Amino acid sequence: MTAVLVAITALPASGQSPKPSHPDPVKFLNKYEIVFNVVRSVLADSEYSIELEDRKGGRIVTKPYEFITGSLTSSEADKVALKKNTITGDWIRARYSVEALVEIVTPAETMLTIRTKFEALNREIDATEKWLPLESLGVIEKRIMGKVSMKLMGNELQYNEKKGFWDKSPAPPDGRKSNPYPTRPPL
Repeated sequence: MTAVLVAITALPASGQSPKPSHPDPVKFLNKYEIVFNVVRSVLADSEYSIELEDRKGGRIVTKPYEFITGSLTSSEADKVALKKNTITGDWIRARYSVEALVEIVTPAETMLTIRTKFEALNREIDATEKWLPLESLGVIEKRIMGKVSMKLMGNELQYNEKKGFWDKSPAPPDGRKSNPYPTRPPL
């Protein structure tokens, strides 16, 4: 009985930490140029700034994208990356850059690999600041890979973007509305 009690109390009290789940490289039945152009298009549509575009080498790298800043940095970074070690101090901001590797398998087949490099700015008690690497959980990579796959397979979501209340232009009231209180016919 004592052994069971010790075993139960030895278990960590906190929830399980997420495990990295990076997407595997995907082979597309498309020519190299088509895949490269679609990857570049998806990155541009997602508003990433391209830092390096090496068409012959099959590599696209984006400039670091700062996705969070302020007091929620630590909790928001936890949604997409793991902190490698316990650090004291405050997390000030976090950013990541995307790297896409496009490789020719055969003239009609192309392999695509998406990687991200996460960093977080940590400010220590003595006011020193340092960018620290984080380990990606694979969330961003899967999102980009999914968008590329949808475009290449022609299954891109087509939907009418409905305007919300605040996006509509003002319109005069319609005077032709029916009376909500029906009138009785004369006797």
